[in-house]
Amino acid sequence: GMNAEELKSNKSLTEYTVQDLNSTPNPKLQLPYATNSFDAVLIQLSIDYLTQPLAVCREIGRILKTGGTVSILFSNRLFLSKAIGSWTGADDVDHAYIVGSYLRYCGYDDGSDNANDDNTKKNKTGLFTDIRARDL
Repeated sequence: GMNAEELKSNKSLTEYTVQDLNSTPNPKLQLPYATNSFDAVLIQLSIDYLTQPLAVCREIGRILKTGGTVSILFSNRLFLSKAIGSWTGADDVDHAYIVGSYLRYCGYDDGSDNANDDNTKKNKTGLFTDIRARDL
């Protein structure tokens, strides 16, 4: 994850918080922000390393304003020794399915039911049309 030095060097940030989301036991996990305080939340290149993804997603739901946006970006590259087991044997569509399952389990539901891989046009039902796997 990002450390204080890396975050400090990002001149576009007005503030930042360093927090190890894998070290706090699940029931006690809390992001240091007020309820309904963000219009958008971004998880970039780290969802595959979270050992408590549901606790993190529930906290995102708490801090996100009604109608807010959650963007979760992931890659098909990873540190095999650090990624969770369900991620390591999966393809990009499976990764979209896993992320969508986290969100749906935590109460996010946009009413649609698809996960798509824009690269191969593979599809799995049971998720969201706006969760997509694509090469950038």
